[in-house]
Amino acid sequence: MSLNEKQPLLPRDDPVAKSPPLWDRRTPPTINMSVNNDGSRATTRSASPELDQSAMSPTRAPIEYKPHAAEAKDHHNLYQRTKYYSRLAPANKSSLLLAPKHVVPLNFFVIGGGKPGSQSSLVTILSLWNTMMGTSVLAMPWALNQAGFTTGIAIMIGMATLTFYTCYIVMTSGGGGRLNGEDVEFAEVVKYFLGDRYYYVAVIFSVFTLVGVSAVYWVLMSGFLYNTVDFFHDPHVHNTTLIPDPAHNGTFIQPDPDESWHHVWSKKYVPIYLVIILFPLVNMKSLTFFTKLNALGVLSIAYIIFFVIFNAAQPEDRDSPSGGFHMDHAVEFKSSFAALTGVLCMSFFIHNGCLSIMRNQRNPHHNTRDLFLAYLLVCATYLLVGVTFYCSFKGTEATGWKDGIESNLLQNFSKGEDTYIYALVAQLFLLFQMITVYPLLNFILRFQVMTLFDMPPWPSFWHVGGLNCGVTIICVLVAVFYPNIGTIIRFTGALCGLAYIFALPCMVKLEQLKREGRSSKLQTALHLGLIAIGVANVIGQFLLKPS
Repeated sequence: MSLNEKQPLLPRDDPVAKSPPLWDRRTPPTINMSVNNDGSRATTRSASPELDQSAMSPTRAPIEYKPHAAEAKDHHNLYQRTKYYSRLAPANKSSLLLAPKHVVPLNFFVIGGGKPGSQSSLVTILSLWNTMMGTSVLAMPWALNQAGFTTGIAIMIGMATLTFYTCYIVMTSGGGGRLNGEDVEFAEVVKYFLGDRYYYVAVIFSVFTLVGVSAVYWVLMSGFLYNTVDFFHDPHVHNTTLIPDPAHNGTFIQPDPDESWHHVWSKKYVPIYLVIILFPLVNMKSLTFFTKLNALGVLSIAYIIFFVIFNAAQPEDRDSPSGGFHMDHAVEFKSSFAALTGVLCMSFFIHNGCLSIMRNQRNPHHNTRDLFLAYLLVCATYLLVGVTFYCSFKGTEATGWKDGIESNLLQNFSKGEDTYIYALVAQLFLLFQMITVYPLLNFILRFQVMTLFDMPPWPSFWHVGGLNCGVTIICVLVAVFYPNIGTIIRFTGALCGLAYIFALPCMVKLEQLKREGRSSKLQTALHLGLIAIGVANVIGQFLLKPS
C-alpha cells in the first residue's frame, strides 16, 4: 500500500495536484514528511524564497491557515468548511482537519498530527485523586474534631456529594475540556455562558485560591525545615527541669543548653531563610524538571496513610500521642462544624483543573464514572486518615483530650517520643515534595495573573520578579505571624468554594438550561439553594471559634 493510500489527505500523484491554481503559484516550501509508528504524520519544511524564514513554523494544520484578501472566493469558502468540520471533533481529539474526503481538494495536504486521547480511566482517576489530595489531609483530624465525630463523618460524605455534583456541572458544561472545537478551561466556559464580567471573577478567585495554597505550603515547609534541621543538630532531649529566673524573682525558666543556636534557628526566622531556597526556583523560566517529580505526591500521601495506621496500631502504653482506641472523651457534635466545611471546600476542590485532566481521556463516555470514582477515593482517604487518627489520639485532660489535636497532625509528635523518627521521615518526604511543587503553583498563579492583563506568561524578568516578590512577601508574613494552617485552609476554601464550587457552576447550569429551553422553577430553586449553602459557609467562618 502506498503512502497516499494510507494517508488520503496527503498530495496525490495527480496532474491537478502538480499544477497549483493561479491563486497559489508561489514557490512552495520543501516538505519532508514521514509516518510515525502510531500512524500520525510528522513533517518538516523549509521556507520558500517569497516567505520570511522567521514566519515559518515546524508544523502547521490547515485550521491555522488564514487566506489573503486577494484569494479566490471558492478558496475562502473551502477554508470555512474545513474550519467547520474541525470544530466537530470529539472531546478527546485534537483540532485537526476532519473534513470528509470528498470535501478536500486533490492538492490539499495536512501538516503535523495530534495524538488522540491516550489517557486510560485508571490514570484519569489517579490524576484527579492526586490533584485533590494535598495539604488538607494533614488538617483532616483537626477539622473532624471541630465538627464532632459523628457530625464530621456525615459532613464529609455530604460535602463530597455536593462538590462532585458541581464538578460534574463543570465537566459537562465544558464538553469534557473542549467547547466549540477549542480546548477550554472553566473560566472560559464561564465567559461563554455568563460573559466577561464573570470570567474575571473566576480568574480572580482562582488567583486568590493559589495565593492561599502557597501560604499554606510556606507555613508547612517552614515547620518541616525547622524540625528537620533542629533534629540533626541535636537529636537528644535535654533536662526540662525549671530553674529560678535570675532576672525576675519568683519565676522559673527552662534552661537552654544551646541558647545561641535557638536564637538563630527559630520558628520566626526559618520562613525568611526559606526565601533563599525557593525564590530562585520560582524565577526559573522553564519548569520542566519539576513537572517530572509529580509522582512524589502519590508517594507522600501513601506514606501519610501508612504513618497514621502504623501509629494507631501501637500499644496504648507506648510513648506516642496516638495508639490504641480512645473514644471515652469523644464529642459527637460541635457548633464549630463550619471549620470542617471550610476545610472540605479546599479538600475537594478540583473545579479549575478538572477539564485539563478530562481532556486527555481515551474514552470520554467514561468521564462521569471516573469523576465519581475519583471523588469516592478522595472521600475514603480523608475518612481513613481523619477517623483513624481521631480514634487513636490519646490526649490529656490539660489539653482538652481530643481538642489537643493540632491543625497539622505531624505537629502532635515531639522529639524524644518513640515514633517521632517516623514523623520526621514524613516531614522530610513532604518538604522535598513541596519544594518541587511550589514553583509549579507559582507558575500557574503567574500565568493567570498575566492572563488578566492580556500579557504572555513571561512578559519580562521584571514583571515576573515583581509578582514573585509580592507573593513571597505574603507567604513569609503569614508563616511568621499566623502559622495556623487550619484557619488559612478553611477561610481560603470557603471563599474560593463560594465562587468555584457553588456560585459559578450553578449559574452556568441555570444559563445552560435556559438556552436549551429546559429551565424550571424546581431546577432554579435547587441551584439557588446550593449558592445559599456557599454563602452560609463563608459567614460561618467568621462566626465560629474553633476549639
